[in-house]
Amino acid sequence: MVVCGGGLAGLCIARQLQRELPSLTVAVVEPVRRPLPEATLKVGESSVELGSYYFEHDLGLEDYLRERHLPKNGLRFFTGSGQLPLAKRTEIGPPELPIVPSYQIDRGRFENDLRAFVEQAGVTLMEGRKVIDVHLCDHGGPHRVVLDAGELCACWVIDATGRRRLLARQLGLTADLPHSASAAWFRVEGKLDIADLVPQSDEHWHARDPQHVRWLSTNHLMGEGYWVWLIPLSSGHTSVGLVVHDAVHAFASFSTPERIFDWIERHEPALSGPLARFRMEDFHVRRSFSYTATRVFSDQRWALVGEAAAFVDPFYSPGSDFIALANTLAVECIRADLAGADLPAVTERLSETYLRFASEATETYRQAAKVYANPRILAAKIYWDNIHYWSFPCHYFIQGIYRLPIEEQEPFFELASRFSALHVDAQRLFAIWAENANDRPHRKKVSLPAVPSGLASLHVHLGRRMSPRETRDYLEDNFTLACEVLGDLIVRALAELGPDAAAAAVDTLALDRWDLTSARVRLARAEGTGKRRHRLGKSSRDLERCLGVPALHRGFESLSQVSAVLPQ
Repeated sequence: MVVCGGGLAGLCIARQLQRELPSLTVAVVEPVRRPLPEATLKVGESSVELGSYYFEHDLGLEDYLRERHLPKNGLRFFTGSGQLPLAKRTEIGPPELPIVPSYQIDRGRFENDLRAFVEQAGVTLMEGRKVIDVHLCDHGGPHRVVLDAGELCACWVIDATGRRRLLARQLGLTADLPHSASAAWFRVEGKLDIADLVPQSDEHWHARDPQHVRWLSTNHLMGEGYWVWLIPLSSGHTSVGLVVHDAVHAFASFSTPERIFDWIERHEPALSGPLARFRMEDFHVRRSFSYTATRVFSDQRWALVGEAAAFVDPFYSPGSDFIALANTLAVECIRADLAGADLPAVTERLSETYLRFASEATETYRQAAKVYANPRILAAKIYWDNIHYWSFPCHYFIQGIYRLPIEEQEPFFELASRFSALHVDAQRLFAIWAENANDRPHRKKVSLPAVPSGLASLHVHLGRRMSPRETRDYLEDNFTLACEVLGDLIVRALAELGPDAAAAAVDTLALDRWDLTSARVRLARAEGTGKRRHRLGKSSRDLERCLGVPALHRGFESLSQVSAVLPQ
């Protein structure tokens, strides 16, 4: 077994293979020698629940992560105009440290330590060596991996060469995604605390964080077509990055160290002053970073993992999730091969599964440029995206559905298609809503997830272990919940857009495809005074607890009038 590339994806799959298939002989070929620099090695420091579960449980690194890296206080967003003081913008984020953990990871420290771990486990780590070419055998024999000095033979080749995409380019498998975005990032020495962007005299704003844990979040400063990240690292540094939609912000406007400081001063002046006190340690840019492949696993006994397979967008910190998915599905392909299973069927289905997740993630980001600057719509999007992520993708991975025989996975593939269709329509709804919205930032905190709430319960249930039958039943319940939530979000959007724009949105979105019974019931129960919330369903109450009462366009006299716009 040869792993081409010893970055995060390559090291993780090497450790996973040694833990799960210890009879295999594994070699990792990596051109960069140790020691790797801490703080400034690579971007991709923030993990979320699926990837964190993979690191903790599949790789057995829970104690290590708690000792050597920082706990993450979820994803936090400050949206509205970047010209406003930070305290006057809407803050969206968790009210406390989450029960289900995730981490802020110093990539240099992590990859140094992983190299030591895989060597101790018996992996052959060939540092300072580069893979020049791969000659794949078509007849079941060993592949030849040509190095800059010598060659290796392997029954399986894992391409973890990152953006070099050795096998994808060689085999003509590269493909574009319908999402055009670019990024620049750098690290500064020292702790750049989000609290330093707000004067201490603003006691009310600081009192919203009594435990002083905001800085442990991945903090996002949001505006139209862009977001800036602030991520703390255990080495005492802070990662700072900018991501833009190419149609809104020109790459040349931030493509050098001088230009990015000018860009931040123009668009995020509240950050500019505190940032100027720190020394820039490095600087990197990546133009039009999104891409995919037409296939990632093959019965010819090769696999693409990490950025050699696909990269979509860093919003929501999904990089470690996609490493976890590709690595784990690749291991399942290898396991099926060793067991004499139907390898063409397994590789076909699991390749399709991974690429569906990548395609679905693309929809999450590609239409979001205007959403980022609209507080109410961004909060609704984050609410939905959490519902979706915690309802299906996380459980597909955490409950090990991918380990089932392919025929037993079929009901889950059908469920995945239904969830995906809902998710695509939700993203189109947010884009149309933002295109026609007149949203203003407000000095307030939106707790996502609010505790207690159904959304918070979904998050906590990520720690629950279930049988395949229990998982399927639970996911069906989650799908019903997701349909109800989408119906409520449709109502919110239409109520805010007004009669004319709402009618156009109904036609554009083809809402007659969905059962909007719960939305109609919600509208019928929403009028009146007194204990109106008690007349709402549980999902509607949870939504209001997090997002507040729907805003009403002046063209509607009451929420009940929105019913007339819904498809009959």
